[in-house]
Amino acid sequence: LGGLFHLLCDEVSQLDWAVALKQLIDLIEDIAQKANKKITKLIKTQLQQWIMGLPSYIKGYLPNLSCES
Repeated sequence: LGGLFHLLCDEVSQLDWAVALKQLIDLIEDIAQKANKKITKLIKTQLQQWIMGLPSYIKGYLPNLSCES
């Protein structure tokens, strides 16, 4: 099991979570732009609340997301 653990650790260390987080937020914003106005407002509000609740060290990795309409 030790060898399997080390293989998994090597694979996970290659995952850049900051890039993955930015891609996820970009995807959510893209979906919001394609939705109707009511859904767009809901998505942007929820995303903004989620971002405000993140720890500062994670917010530092995110681009400036104002979520303005």
